[in-house]
Amino acid sequence: MKLYIAVLDEFPDYMTPTLVAHAMLGAHLHFTKCHTDLARIVDDGPYKYPQYIDWLENSFKKCVVRVSQKEFDKIAALRHVYIGHEKKTLDGRDSCVVVCPYTNSETLPNVLKFAKLWKPKTNE
Repeated sequence: MKLYIAVLDEFPDYMTPTLVAHAMLGAHLHFTKCHTDLARIVDDGPYKYPQYIDWLENSFKKCVVRVSQKEFDKIAALRHVYIGHEKKTLDGRDSCVVVCPYTNSETLPNVLKFAKLWKPKTNE
């Protein structure tokens, strides 16, 4: 199991660590349901995302990938994602998607399978 963090390629490198940190914290709260009210926890159950809890406890593998707008849109449309942004960068546009880990029996979408690992742009 691996957690994917997709960063829009337009996002400036110098702000990427902040974006990823904020998005990952938001995703953790979302996937563990720490941010919801008690009635919703009771209705949905505390482990609506058991694959995230399994990843958190048993794997913790993750990778950050740099994606185009087209790839970003495909990833954002996947099931069980958390979408993040920075208010003062790219006019507050969505720019990071954290994908809840797929179980070992699920097929990883090609858009994630073939995404390039994030690395700094050479022209900045």
